[in-house]
Amino acid sequence: MPAGSFLFAHGAEYEEFSSPAPESSVSAAERSHSTPFSAASSASTPQPQPKKRKLRAPETWKHFRVPREEEETHQNNQRLWYCQHCHHPPWRTVSTTSAKRHMRSDHGIVLSDEERPAKKALQQSLEVAFARVEEKNRELASRDEQSILRNTIQLDAFYEAQIQLIIRRRLPLNCVSWPEYQALLCAVNPRAEEILIHSGNTVLAHIELSYVRHRENIKAQLQVAKSQVHFSIDLWSSPHRKAFLGICAQWVDEHYKLREALLGLPNIQHSHSGETMSRHLLDTIRYFHIAGNIGYFTADNATSNDTCLRALSTSLANEFGVGFDPIERRVRCGGHIINLCLQAFLFASSKEALVAAIEEADDNMDATVVESLQAQLQQKNGKGKYRRVPDDQAGWRSIGPLGKLHNIAVFIRSSTVHSDAWQRLAGRALGIDNATRWNSWYMLLRTALEKKDKLMVFQQEHHKALGDDSLTQDDWDVLRLTADFLQPFWQATPAEEKRWSSLDQLLYHMDILLKHFEDAKVNVCSTL
Repeated sequence: MPAGSFLFAHGAEYEEFSSPAPESSVSAAERSHSTPFSAASSASTPQPQPKKRKLRAPETWKHFRVPREEEETHQNNQRLWYCQHCHHPPWRTVSTTSAKRHMRSDHGIVLSDEERPAKKALQQSLEVAFARVEEKNRELASRDEQSILRNTIQLDAFYEAQIQLIIRRRLPLNCVSWPEYQALLCAVNPRAEEILIHSGNTVLAHIELSYVRHRENIKAQLQVAKSQVHFSIDLWSSPHRKAFLGICAQWVDEHYKLREALLGLPNIQHSHSGETMSRHLLDTIRYFHIAGNIGYFTADNATSNDTCLRALSTSLANEFGVGFDPIERRVRCGGHIINLCLQAFLFASSKEALVAAIEEADDNMDATVVESLQAQLQQKNGKGKYRRVPDDQAGWRSIGPLGKLHNIAVFIRSSTVHSDAWQRLAGRALGIDNATRWNSWYMLLRTALEKKDKLMVFQQEHHKALGDDSLTQDDWDVLRLTADFLQPFWQATPAEEKRWSSLDQLLYHMDILLKHFEDAKVNVCSTL
């Protein structure tokens, strides 16, 4: 066999032009014999010179072999490599990338050759450069984000909402300095830290500013009202023993919508007379510039309200030249009238007693009509000396079954032990009557009757402590009759408290209650 043929048969001819595959090895002897063969071949037939290159990615190419005799050796002047795992048909390539892809997709072999030091250094440099750019971009994005968060805070709206929260929920002014409250705001918006308030005095200043702003807004609305401005007034004593006059207004605005607002809440000092009330009322009218547009006044049946309107009529005529009829413009509170009828049924011994109770309540702010009636009834029954408020057990017991029930309610509320014992039995509070809360007697009676069995058990468990206040079967009969009588009053009173209540509705309810009184008289007389 000629030397050239021997070398070609062993694949040595193209080993001259490029490095062998990783598993291939050509001895020095073979390479020494390849030179004359190449020269002879070159002299006879010129061949294109394949591009020399250094074989890289050894981890990849160890899965490939050199071409066999019958296989093509080059493609586009680049050496072909054949996959050692593919036979029928064989698979070949000249590219490292395609070789890796073939091994991964066809044979499930993932190849990761070590990168060249130069390439690795370049990659590291790129990563550092990109990291710096990314950090700079993050800083820019952070600044933009902080700016957006800061701009989303509507300062005036925030302060107003904060004021509403504090006032309506009766929070202390220093709640703005609570760490928990501040943490809540910062959790919603980290930039809220810039607007946090740390002093209750600042909150007070915000409240005063908000009050002035809203007051001026209401003043402007009243100037363009389409109707007269009507008033509801009432004198009220706070738990801190301070008297306040509530002045509420109602009108139709420029868009023909019904509006209402609290115009004033002055503290009434030194005297609770009608003349004193009228001076505060006139100050409010003067401030809002509505002297020429005054409508009607709704108030309870206290005689001091009559005095107030008479004094106001005189002041309006003297200062503004406005005529005001205190009798015509006086509207009495329908709910208060119904409540007086109810209290008269429960405690008044006569018409004269009711009149006396009303007069005493007018003269003394610390006494109500109900309390005066209860005291009169106690005195009439001969239980001790006269007391304005029968706050002792014997005084209440003298009133009858209602008084006994009152004492039981007080006994339950007097101790947490008693309250817990009742709660375990009944699962709800019994309640208690209240001289200034309408329908409180009916609510107490209804609960007691609903929980009669539980209340009887409670009496047995505390019979020594309750003593003569324990309810008998006759007492229960009276309580049931009383509750049945009070039920229509309980239905009528809330109807008069609605915003849509009217005079014709009040008259309709009065007719129903009057008939209820007459029917009850007939029923009671027939059972005697």
